Amino acid sequence: MVTNATATNREMLEYLYDGTFMGLLSAVFHAFNRKESPDVILRPQGQRLLFARTYEVETDETLSNRVWNGIMKVGGNPTCEQLFHAYLSLEADMELHILSYIRELFFRKRPIMTDLGNKSVLKVHHLDRKVVRESHRSLMFIRFERAADGTYFAPFAPKYDVLPLVTGHFKHRFADQRWLIYDTMRDYGFYYDLKNLEQVNIQFPSFSKMNGNLQKGMEHGDEDNYQDLWRLYFKSISIAERKNPTLQRNFMPKRFWKYLTEKKI
Repeated sequence: MVTNATATNREMLEYLYDGTFMGLLSAVFHAFNRKESPDVILRPQGQRLLFARTYEVETDETLSNRVWNGIMKVGGNPTCEQLFHAYLSLEADMELHILSYIRELFFRKRPIMTDLGNKSVLKVHHLDRKVVRESHRSLMFIRFERAADGTYFAPFAPKYDVLPLVTGHFKHRFADQRWLIYDTMRDYGFYYDLKNLEQVNIQFPSFSKMNGNLQKGMEHGDEDNYQDLWRLYFKSISIAERKNPTLQRNFMPKRFWKYLTEKKI
């Protein structure tokens, strides 16, 4: 629990929502409808305020769609994408900045993406760039391992919740293969069965979260040979005299290493 000191005697107000993007948009709708400015908008694991009035937001698809359609009408698809990317950062106070951004957007009735003099617009802009950058890195560093049933499995642990942004790429590129990409940090993934893409949660993992390896008996019979070939290729193209660990970490952040086949040498 935390305390918050204010210069006035105004009662603090906290909104609680379920942590989903739809839930956040529902909270935005209620803030407008109730003519309130919450001091915090919290996910279930958020740190609660002491001596604050609490409003529990019920996620409502109809209300969230009204907000989303309003954003689309005024700001267009680029604004919608920017706000969604900012949400995927899951950073502290992200929700308040999104609420403030949407208030300003509806007040001006025109796109405000370039108004970086506005504190919330600037914050959303920075979060958007961070999340997009992380999604691009994830596309480069996701490594698949073939399971015994033929499914290609890829664990990863990105800094931000970018899984919804990368699955479309793999669905298009590997449309003829069954695969599962799993975010081990947030404990959920997406499974593609050649037709549909489904969100899944693995209650009893048959893989190591330390290095991503499938348990013995779960991996395809030829998988070790393919991994050995990949590591041999990686080693053969490296030039020892030009080895630059600092530059490598800049292009290949260390947080991705534990699931990279070429790093398991």
